Amino acid sequence: MMKTIKMNTLKVGLFANIKKKLVLDTAPEFIKILEKKAVAVTISTSLHEKLELKNCTCNIVEPEDLADHSDILISLGGDGTILGAARLIGPREIPILGINLGGLGFLTETGADMFGPAIEKLLNQQYSIGSRMVLEARLGKDGPCYYALNDLVFSRGLSPRMLKLDVTINSAYFNTYMSDGVIVSTPTGSTAYSLSSGGPIVLPSLKAIILNPICPHALTVRPTVIPPESQLHFSPKDADGEVQLIVDGQEMINLRDKPQIFVKQADYSIKLINLHENTFFDRLREKLQWGRLPLK
Repeated sequence: MMKTIKMNTLKVGLFANIKKKLVLDTAPEFIKILEKKAVAVTISTSLHEKLELKNCTCNIVEPEDLADHSDILISLGGDGTILGAARLIGPREIPILGINLGGLGFLTETGADMFGPAIEKLLNQQYSIGSRMVLEARLGKDGPCYYALNDLVFSRGLSPRMLKLDVTINSAYFNTYMSDGVIVSTPTGSTAYSLSSGGPIVLPSLKAIILNPICPHALTVRPTVIPPESQLHFSPKDADGEVQLIVDGQEMINLRDKPQIFVKQADYSIKLINLHENTFFDRLREKLQWGRLPLK
């Protein structure tokens, strides 16, 4: 259960992409805005070192402890930063507000120029919280688990050989993919790598799993959408080849010695704050430039 947020004692953690100059340029002003609103701000030691803040009353903790000191996590960066924030939060269900200081920004809620009004909406409780499905991948029946908000990608890596991947769904044989790789995506990830590989756009409010081959050998092999309760089993046919599992584009696992992978819907979700500034359809039109008239 997500804890109730008491606005009179709101604790906000700033999760930032410290590699972006724009983040470092704007974060001090964001901190000032929060402190003027009597919001308790927590930042990581790495961000504090980069900013060289003076007269800062922020709580400073190690990056891995940031979520433990936050009612809300504000992500400063792009979609990749939100994915990193989701990995940090895990099953704790702390809501995330994304401030876009990056590129496309499908997951981010608002831009840097609207930070002040966004905080006002938070304090006045003028927002809703959306729930986003997460995938769990287990290596072997008793191995470690990895969690993805966007996608799990099976890749042939640098190998020149085609990846051959057996897939069963609910213990029934589904297909043997012969391709450069296979993307296993959530609806949230349907507008990411899967979209660029010809996959369908699935509304993030839905729950489903998308199987999308990358450059399949047979053109008749198409992306497939399956129910969220499905239990998937992936087994590379050529275990001696270079097979990798890439989690949300942020973590890579070599599967040479662990060829059996079990994937299912995780038993928790990620919470994203919605300020109702635009709809998902608005974002599709804006980000993908739908409906624009051709230049004359």
